[in-house]
Amino acid sequence: METNEDKKADDFIKELKSSFYFRTLTQQREKQGIYHADIKFTSYIKLIFTVQDLLKIALHTLENSDLENSSQIEDPAFHLTSILEIAIQLLPCSEAEGLDKLYKLYLEINSENKNEQMDN
Repeated sequence: METNEDKKADDFIKELKSSFYFRTLTQQREKQGIYHADIKFTSYIKLIFTVQDLLKIALHTLENSDLENSSQIEDPAFHLTSILEIAIQLLPCSEAEGLDKLYKLYLEINSENKNEQMDN
């Protein structure tokens, strides 16, 4: 006989499988335990400029202290914007929603277990 706890867990697993949760990381086909995250670009030139921005920001950081601008990097704020856009794409927002639901399920199951122990 299925317990209420098992039913909640099964329902949660079914919801996860049919939902958009846990989509940031995709398992690599040939390698077990290896995942990748996609970053989307509109063109090759955008990809190349983004990689260039990563390198420029790294150079700027290595060569300068605080907000001082180097002579090699024109408009470092522009390049920083590009880097922050990548970071936004990598944030696992849908996974966070799934984790919230998992945590609520955990609290419900834990609460039911405590109530059962008190009844015994």
